[in-house]
Amino acid sequence: METKKTISWLSLLLGETLIITAFILFRGKQTDNILALNIVVSTIIYGLFFVDILIPLVDYNDKSSKAIGSIGVRWLATWLYAIIAVAAMIISNIALDVVFSTQLIIHGILFFLLLLGFVAALHSSDKVNEVYAQETANSNGINEMKSVMQGLKYKMSNNLELPDYFINRINELEKNLRFVSPSNKQEANNLEISFIDTLNNISIEIYDFAMNEESIKKNLQKCEWIYQRRKNIYSK
Repeated sequence: METKKTISWLSLLLGETLIITAFILFRGKQTDNILALNIVVSTIIYGLFFVDILIPLVDYNDKSSKAIGSIGVRWLATWLYAIIAVAAMIISNIALDVVFSTQLIIHGILFFLLLLGFVAALHSSDKVNEVYAQETANSNGINEMKSVMQGLKYKMSNNLELPDYFINRINELEKNLRFVSPSNKQEANNLEISFIDTLNNISIEIYDFAMNEESIKKNLQKCEWIYQRRKNIYSK
């Protein structure tokens, strides 16, 4: 990894050296300030395309993949800036003889527009992250329902005296939980909490199933009713 990074930095420096050398050798009648401006603009363009090698754009450890949401905007801004900036240098120094102050203003405006493009890319990235955070929050209740169900199934596996009807209904309920969709509605959150509490009560009561059978039946029926209600609730 360190070797790759070292080679990348050396390549960056070598490329920059070639850019500066080329501009100096083929400067023609360019004044020092115009030459410096062209080198700076070329360095910015070169750096924009090289930066992804040194700093990968996509972080594969980021579950939200927020960087992916900004790739399109970022590359659009980069390519537009690069094409227009190169065209401006060619026209200003070859086709026309534009004075330094005018060139400086032109490249300043282009760089400002590039920054606006990056701001748009950051906004897009933040939006992706916001959506991911919201979806994660919406799924927490469902994940907790499934977790509590797994806890109940574990306790059931250690109890060999449970009746078949109870085992079958719990298995069916567990299987049906996959049909529940995340929702940002408060009603969905309330139902999820109620389902979890009721299932926890069943987990406690099955230790003495015979004595608590009536209560277990009521709680199981309640869980099934909650599931039916929750299954039909989606995000706004």
